[in-house]
Amino acid sequence: MKLSLTSMVVAIGIVTSADTTFGQTHGHLNVGAVGINQGDQLTFDNGPIFQTNTGYIMTLTYTNGGTYGGYYQGNITLTALAATPAFGGPVPNAPALGSQIYAQIVSVDGPAGGAFGFWDAGATNPTISLACGTTGTNAYILSQNDGSPGSDPYGHIHGRRFTATKPGIYLVSFRAVDRSTNGANGGPIHSPSEVLKFYFQAGINIASVAPADGTAAVTFGAAANSTYYLEYATNLSVGGWSSAASTSGNDALQTLIDETATDTERFYRIRVTTP
Repeated sequence: MKLSLTSMVVAIGIVTSADTTFGQTHGHLNVGAVGINQGDQLTFDNGPIFQTNTGYIMTLTYTNGGTYGGYYQGNITLTALAATPAFGGPVPNAPALGSQIYAQIVSVDGPAGGAFGFWDAGATNPTISLACGTTGTNAYILSQNDGSPGSDPYGHIHGRRFTATKPGIYLVSFRAVDRSTNGANGGPIHSPSEVLKFYFQAGINIASVAPADGTAAVTFGAAANSTYYLEYATNLSVGGWSSAASTSGNDALQTLIDETATDTERFYRIRVTTP
């Protein structure tokens, strides 16, 4: 089968504009450090679970009304590990006492004209918003301390949200920084973390369609707690979709194979059902 570029674009358009709701999972991205000495680097302690090479993707769902009306929204809670028993610590790899940990949104790539935002708890507009294709330095606090010497850097704040303005797949880069003044010369104790990149998707999205030798591999974002069906049509004006394959979602990019892709042109969409 030969798939033209036009048919691939149409297939992606069909899927990203689908009006579909599905379940979300709740995760935590934890900030720690390699040590507690001056200059020791902050780390995303469980970052390997989320980074792009794992295929992880967080799905943001479209909301019709309320605070997030008109946005695709969802959440991963960024936390700072506890260093004292008062907050359930000391947790291995916790940052130093007296540090004050922030999360910085470094860059966003995604659909043209789209924007990715962070909303603090109780916010009625995005606290931080970054347009696709741009970089930034704005950060939001994770620690629930006042930044005083010896204070626990722990933080675990619920009620926050991430949003996107347009359907599509977003590649978002985060960095953890220490903004305390308890280090050398009145600066921070820790050096910034490495940048962590991972995927968010607004709506249901086909990432790629790869035809080869009478088959087609369709890769898409699959949220957990839903079932996904790869469907195809050979003529959009006539209508009628046929099923090619199905799978359960797991908050990852998945690939389904159409084993019967022998037409000159074939269009694809993803249909989803929830329990």
